Amino acid sequence: MKKYEIRYGAVGGQGIITAGALLVDIAVEMENKFAIESPTYTAAVRGGPTKVDVIIADEKIDFPHATAIDFFLCTDQRPYDIYKQSLKDDAIVVVDSHLVRELGDTRHWKVYQVPIINETKVGAGNVVLTSVVSLAVTQKLTHIITYEHMLAHIRHWAPKGTVDMNIKAIEVGMNLIK
Repeated sequence: MKKYEIRYGAVGGQGIITAGALLVDIAVEMENKFAIESPTYTAAVRGGPTKVDVIIADEKIDFPHATAIDFFLCTDQRPYDIYKQSLKDDAIVVVDSHLVRELGDTRHWKVYQVPIINETKVGAGNVVLTSVVSLAVTQKLTHIITYEHMLAHIRHWAPKGTVDMNIKAIEVGMNLIK
């Protein structure tokens, strides 16, 4: 891996910015890689299209903006429509199967349609954990970080009293991808 570009898209309030921050923290602090995140918010922070681009590399990152996305996870139709540009021909694309229904031409991508938001609510018990579920999906499909480092970081990061819930969210994310 020289450089790997990840984009998370959602509507404001779904925790996707947190997923990007967690991924960067793990890559830098535990994997000894270079990483940067570039969040983008719309005027409507809650409910408006939101994205965060994460670049992870073995060498120093000279340009902090993603231009050739390797992995895209999106949990809503509007941000999908807006932010699917710049995907590589062989990109991995993960969309919420209940909230992103119009995919367009996907023949150049490896697409996974899974019920991210619903499974987060039901399986993990709280939609706030979408960020951790998304992180786990990213780990399983890209191996850009190790499972062990992800687990250790979430155990350390999770607020007191929520560790078990966050670990459950990791399990939900891992089980979403067959």
